[in-house]
Amino acid sequence: MKSSPGQEEPLSDHIVIDGMGSAALLPAAQVPPPARDGRPWLDRALAGGITAMNVTMGIKGVAVGADDFRAYLHSVHGYLSYFEIEPRLLHVQNAADLRRARAEGRLGIIFGCQGIDTKIDGDPSLFLIMAKLGQRIVQLQYNERSAIGCGCLEPEDTGLSEFGRICIREIDDCRMVVDLAHAGARTARDAIAFARGTPVITHANVRALNPHRRNAPDDVLAALAERGGVIGITAYAPFCEKIPGRRPSLDDMIDHVAYVADRFGIEHVGIGSDFFEGESLIRFERFFRRRYPAIVGDYTIETVYADGFGIVDDFGGLPAALRARGFSEEEVGKVLGGNFLRVFEQVWG
Repeated sequence: MKSSPGQEEPLSDHIVIDGMGSAALLPAAQVPPPARDGRPWLDRALAGGITAMNVTMGIKGVAVGADDFRAYLHSVHGYLSYFEIEPRLLHVQNAADLRRARAEGRLGIIFGCQGIDTKIDGDPSLFLIMAKLGQRIVQLQYNERSAIGCGCLEPEDTGLSEFGRICIREIDDCRMVVDLAHAGARTARDAIAFARGTPVITHANVRALNPHRRNAPDDVLAALAERGGVIGITAYAPFCEKIPGRRPSLDDMIDHVAYVADRFGIEHVGIGSDFFEGESLIRFERFFRRRYPAIVGDYTIETVYADGFGIVDDFGGLPAALRARGFSEEEVGKVLGGNFLRVFEQVWG
């Protein structure tokens, strides 16, 4: 399936939440993702029907350099400055802001992150400061081991540490959402069991359909569903391919949506695209591929997302693709954003 900008259907009244939209503003450079065919990125995101997206604060996951608290603060400063000059953006502070963004035709920006350990540098008191600055989602791990627990690429997952439990207590008390994307399976299970709030996996797929270590095994999905959580299914090609190295289609990605819905309940699946239209070829090839070859595989910057769902414009085609697989209109609404909205209402208040 090919992307067809400008031919997407309207999204009616659905709230559409991208569990991992990566960046609306690139760190350090503080510029939005590039235009495409003369259309600015923000125009395309709004035309695609996206209500809100989780963006990555700090460096890890979207840039190169030290991912410390100062880098985090520079990200916050950039977005707060962007909000002042771009009225079509809305800083999401609570669940009501998501409904407001939809009603006003604005793009809601949810402050998240990809790995928290280096940002707090052993000091969990920083979570309260982050919450006051608008942080709403906290991803515990990236791919490696940290003082909190283990990432998905660690050969031996030793689980959530005592420091990790301290961090989750702070995250819960600050009414932020615990995100277990990138976590190892044991660390994820431990965190799901320990957290008082409703946890999520913002962007990953199903390991039963694709054995990639970044994907969630059934026992993690079962534990997540039992706690009322949601997994955001991603378009990242290595995680939804059916044949190793062969670029998957949008329909292949929806296989993962259907698997979670059928086995664990429609209430526990959403979309976490992991789109990063501002990715640099240099960073992709000489940082990301070099450091994480198991994540990228043999894909290129042009093919690393599912064919037919690779840019923000393509969100407009999701309702029809989901209906074609037998999802009712109510179920389509839950997958597109209703399920994440429910969790955010529970945790944020």
